[in-house]
Amino acid sequence: MSGRGKLPSREALVQTIGFEIVQFQDASNALDDAAAAVLALDRADLPCVTALLFGGPLTVDQLAGALARPSAQVRATLARLELAGYVRPTPAAAGKPAVEHVELTEHAREWTETLWGPLPRDGAQLLEAFALGELRVIVRFLGAARTLEERHAARIRALLAAPAGQRKNRLRGGLSPAALRRVQLFVEANLGRSIHLADLAERADLSPYHFAHAFKTSTGNTPRAFIEARRVERAKRLLRESTAPLVQIAIDTGFGTQSRFTTAFRRATGFTPAVYRRGGE
Repeated sequence: MSGRGKLPSREALVQTIGFEIVQFQDASNALDDAAAAVLALDRADLPCVTALLFGGPLTVDQLAGALARPSAQVRATLARLELAGYVRPTPAAAGKPAVEHVELTEHAREWTETLWGPLPRDGAQLLEAFALGELRVIVRFLGAARTLEERHAARIRALLAAPAGQRKNRLRGGLSPAALRRVQLFVEANLGRSIHLADLAERADLSPYHFAHAFKTSTGNTPRAFIEARRVERAKRLLRESTAPLVQIAIDTGFGTQSRFTTAFRRATGFTPAVYRRGGE
């Protein structure tokens, strides 16, 4: 009998591949979260930076088409990027209509190289470990997976083309799953700073009033209650896993002051942060 272990079944390998894809996506999201934090930007602004990096100077409408976002949302993103010194207007090329284009500044390009420049180089080095035949399999799989995702993206986008009455009946006045996920991700990425209702409404492409109603319909909580609950959960983790002073945890979780932190934490858990850290004595 061979001493080698039993080879994994096809089903096990498929499950492992699915798991690794999710893990890769999570790692990619974590990388973008870190980059956004360094650049002091919303993570949702990064695709605009990427589009300008690879597409060169573009108009608002061109960016909106490339990113599949409303023009108003793109203008708001560009306003933030320009204020941060990452984009600037550039005159139209000679002989073309005087339509304003925007481009990345040198400052943005330097940061782009610092943050993302090593990735292609390290990726190429990683692929050196694979044989030519293995690389062909990887290319084939990635191409097929991209086609699959594009097909399902088209299916999901088609829901937006349904008559408004049908969409309302389906959503029952709540947020779409994608909009809710965008809001949740934004909250998690920004718990340490002030989060305004308008910020959340923008992620759902709704007015603040309609967003507040739709969010409560979808989650059963007001946006404010949801944010506070997520801050308390993060505080719990920091209390368990770190020795940071309570005042620092209050700041890191967006409560601002230790007194506000203590009040909210006690309301949610029945314990003060100090007692919770000691094990709920």
